[in-house]
Amino acid sequence: MTRGFGPGCLAGIRFGDWCKLLAANRFHVDFRYWGKACHISIASLVTSPIAMLEHFLYGPAIETTRIESPLFILGSWRSGTTHLHNLLCQDNRFAAPDLYMTMYPHTYRLSRVWWEPVLATLTPRKRFMDNVKMSLREPAEDEMALGILARASNSLSWVFPEKAERYDRHLSFEQASNADRKRFEEAFRFFVAKSQQSLGRPLILKSPNHTARIEMILKLFPDAKFLHIRRNPYDVFRSFVHMASQVIPVWGLQVFDMNQLEQMVLETYRELYEAYFRHKDSIPAGQFHEVSYEDLVERPIQELEAAYSTLQLPNFEAARPQIEAYVASTGEYRRNKHVDIPDETLERIHQEWKFCFDAWGYELRSLAATQGS
Repeated sequence: MTRGFGPGCLAGIRFGDWCKLLAANRFHVDFRYWGKACHISIASLVTSPIAMLEHFLYGPAIETTRIESPLFILGSWRSGTTHLHNLLCQDNRFAAPDLYMTMYPHTYRLSRVWWEPVLATLTPRKRFMDNVKMSLREPAEDEMALGILARASNSLSWVFPEKAERYDRHLSFEQASNADRKRFEEAFRFFVAKSQQSLGRPLILKSPNHTARIEMILKLFPDAKFLHIRRNPYDVFRSFVHMASQVIPVWGLQVFDMNQLEQMVLETYRELYEAYFRHKDSIPAGQFHEVSYEDLVERPIQELEAAYSTLQLPNFEAARPQIEAYVASTGEYRRNKHVDIPDETLERIHQEWKFCFDAWGYELRSLAATQGS
């Protein structure tokens, strides 16, 4: 998928929803992305009738599905959520939506057999923002599916940056319109029920955006369990900026001012964790556990065993061999190298993210000592 032609994060949207999304943005697509908009338009015309048939065949079963306590992985972008998700998904007593399911949430049951083999030939073996393995069968974030289903997600601020202020409200939904919130909640429950019904096991769900949605998640899934991963904010900042610089041009339909990139990262992270700390203590006892990225990398088996114990997940020993084998297979993973953070930016990180440093015990170092860390 190229920056100018591929569907970005709207591959599986229905034609009617696509038209509503365009109308909400005054049908403004910048010239460089017209090919992408044409691609999405054609794909949406194919998606719509298949979605109708799939809903007819599977809708009743989805509506009657009893959702078993999902496990939500929380944490900022670039804090290690993908690594944690992949580790937990080695336990075959659980399941997770894969990339194809999140790209085509309306149609994955019917379209997969014929469209996935074609799409697989076009899918890179590694994510374009880092060195993590990528395939249509890998566990994936559900946010793409929710944006497609609900037309409401803060990720759409990268697609339509001119309306960023509106879509940014969809991070926590605390300031969103009642209509947007209701549509998102309905899509959320639908996708979780559909995924569990088709996979036949309790779900492990991962989306950094959900870190700000504890209140909503507990409303929809009162028995949900939460596993939060934290990471040194300096490292998160460097990696988050790099990731966003790679993803935004792929998702975008309007030109994003890259001079605003660092400002966007600073504000998004701050808002994410302000919401997280507002609602974290409302999680019932036994449904929350936290791990640090640094500890997880240093001793993954011990950290996961502790999480299983706190969250009262099934016996860890049954999953230990698979998890140990996965850990051994990732031993040569190479992390991206990122540039130093300018002093002016460091000062802003200290001002806006200090509450996270304080909460987790990460040291606020002097500017000179921080460089190259």
